[in-house]
Amino acid sequence: MADMLVRHDEDEGVIKRFRDMGNGTWAQVIYAGSNTATDYAYAAAAGAIPGAMRIATLGNNLNIDTATQPEDVWAGAELGLLNGVDHRFIPLPATAIAMEVVSSSVSDASAGTGARTVAVGYLDSAYTAKSVIVTMNGTVPVAMPENVLRVTSMIVATNGTRGQNNTGNISIRAAGGLGATYSYMVAGIGIARNSLYTVPAGSSFDLLSLVLAINRTDTQSRWATYSVCIQNSAGRLIKGLELSCGSDTPYRHEAAAAPINTLAATTDIWVRCESVSQNSTNTTASLFGVQRNASPFGV
Repeated sequence: MADMLVRHDEDEGVIKRFRDMGNGTWAQVIYAGSNTATDYAYAAAAGAIPGAMRIATLGNNLNIDTATQPEDVWAGAELGLLNGVDHRFIPLPATAIAMEVVSSSVSDASAGTGARTVAVGYLDSAYTAKSVIVTMNGTVPVAMPENVLRVTSMIVATNGTRGQNNTGNISIRAAGGLGATYSYMVAGIGIARNSLYTVPAGSSFDLLSLVLAINRTDTQSRWATYSVCIQNSAGRLIKGLELSCGSDTPYRHEAAAAPINTLAATTDIWVRCESVSQNSTNTTASLFGVQRNASPFGV
């Protein structure tokens, strides 16, 4: 018997599950102790909707000054001007290029005490989503298996010391080390913090909510203004949504019963901090939504 998930006509944002009874009829599936309608985002995250999956980015910028604003919310901003590339802004190559993975510490290696392997999510030259496990070799670069257009994630997969992760800063950069860095994992964090997401080929992305916060590092009261940046594959950038928050309260933005925005395949989305009230502002930004194919409901 096959199941089908359909949109609830009277209650937007939720779906119901029906089962083919094999006699020409469909019966709603009701689980004991649960709601009859399942929230669409939760169902996608749980793998209950074919072709749909939860996406969440988490970006952090440790230090934004009034003299360096604006800056994108990603860990690599701390690299500043490196190899002639301004890393305050997330580098977005126009075409797929050769990349390599390298650490600033010899302990991040196959037999080291730090990160031994990292899991890398990326898009190839055709915007196809792929992943690979890279065995670290300390300060010696390890080549990615093919040319890469976007790095969508990097996380420590295995490590040498229980309760620890990467000993050094781990970078995914242009091969040869003389160009841009495209993903950056700060030492001791275990994940590359980046607010960027790029929609793979054949998919759409429903942005459901975003979170903005100024992290407390001192007793100063601060505020910051952010833009949600949306760029298509031709390089056209739109900053349609601008929001502010203070250090006293983080801010969550969402649209009731509908996505904030729906992005087509090959579109980049990330958060930029446009301005801060004081130097040394540490900020976090996260995007949450559902990636789906063209027919998110049914089987």
